[in-house]
Amino acid sequence: MNQPQEKRTDYKIQPFFSIWLHPKKTAQFILEHKNWTYTIGFILLGGIATGISELEDTKLYPSFQTWLLLLACIITGPFIGAVSVAIGTAVTWIVGKIFGGKGSFEDIWKVTSVSSIPSIAITPFLIVWMANSPQTFFDTNYESSTIILNIAAFASLLISTIVSVWSLVINIAGIAVAHRFSNWKAFFTIFIPTFLLIVVIGIWGLLLYSAFSGISI
Repeated sequence: MNQPQEKRTDYKIQPFFSIWLHPKKTAQFILEHKNWTYTIGFILLGGIATGISELEDTKLYPSFQTWLLLLACIITGPFIGAVSVAIGTAVTWIVGKIFGGKGSFEDIWKVTSVSSIPSIAITPFLIVWMANSPQTFFDTNYESSTIILNIAAFASLLISTIVSVWSLVINIAGIAVAHRFSNWKAFFTIFIPTFLLIVVIGIWGLLLYSAFSGISI
């Protein structure tokens, strides 16, 4: 007589797909079942993806060829991505501790790295957009004579915006899981240092402007 099979509830999570709808479950899975080396691929590819997305609306074309800009992202992106994640992890870990977070540096590193998955996912579309309509990619105000290209450029811009917002949502969810506190605390853990950085950059910008223009503040 066959014994009844016990129903499995611990299904296999695929982070690249599950992160979109279940960011907290995905973060928990990575924390429990993956080590920090697992995230290296996400960090390196995320650096390249971020570099490519940052080229949008920079008006660098046609001063620089698209292949040259793409090559620069591929070469420098992984290094910049690793440094950015390391700094972001350190800041988030420290600020999170102030809010009573219990996550380790490695925990924050792992959940921060997977927040780059949405950017990685849309990179092929950005490359296709850049290759087929560099004018609209590097200058979003450029009006192409082809209606299809204009529609495609608008759709790509909309997708990029949505992905950027969702990456933030994923990051907040991951930080909340890693530090074992609420989403609101996770939000302010990210928001406060970001706001302070913007203020510091703004002050330095004003000081440099006044120094070179001769205006006293």
